[in-house]
Amino acid sequence: MNKYKLLREVLQHLEEFETTNSNEDIKEFSIYLKDRLFSGEKTTQVHKDNFTVSEVINYQDIPEVEFSTLVGTMYRFARHYIKKALDSKMIHTIDEFGFMATLIESGRLNKSDLINRHLMEISSGSEILRRLIKKGLIREIQDKGDRRMILVELTEKGRKELFDTFAEMHKVSLIVKGNLNSEELKEMNFLLNKLKYFHWNIHEYDKNSAIDELVTKYV
Repeated sequence: MNKYKLLREVLQHLEEFETTNSNEDIKEFSIYLKDRLFSGEKTTQVHKDNFTVSEVINYQDIPEVEFSTLVGTMYRFARHYIKKALDSKMIHTIDEFGFMATLIESGRLNKSDLINRHLMEISSGSEILRRLIKKGLIREIQDKGDRRMILVELTEKGRKELFDTFAEMHKVSLIVKGNLNSEELKEMNFLLNKLKYFHWNIHEYDKNSAIDELVTKYV
């Protein structure tokens, strides 16, 4: 029986994981397991409704605020590099690239499913799809199982353009990674994946709740 001791411990953690997480994802479970075993005591999050003038002026001294600000800053840097990389391409934005990359991975998709995967409003996502269809990079087809449903897929032109764009986007990933060494990059990817799963769970099951409800429930 002792040789199954490790398996029993893993199953215990897996059972706990499944009671608090909606996704059955091995990577998410590995993040949960590492967090439980190595993170130590959790810090208490302080929820404040009122801030002093000094706190507002020095808002970046608050770790959570600094983190959120840095995430937004990194997005703007990345967007700047992406604009440079895609300047001469038919694919002009990270959203267009993301939609097409998802289609080459998943094949034909319902329009709404594709838009939801990218955390976008239907109106904004539909506009991106219209641009890609107009450029001849994707096309609409009827679902054989439900002829009322319209699917989208890459055209041959779109497939070629996407592969041509990958090399430029790889250059973007190298410059965005910046001066992080390999170990720092692995740790950053771990932390960002941990955050992604946290927010994806909210998006899937609680996205219509008010911000105060989200703070109370998840923080």
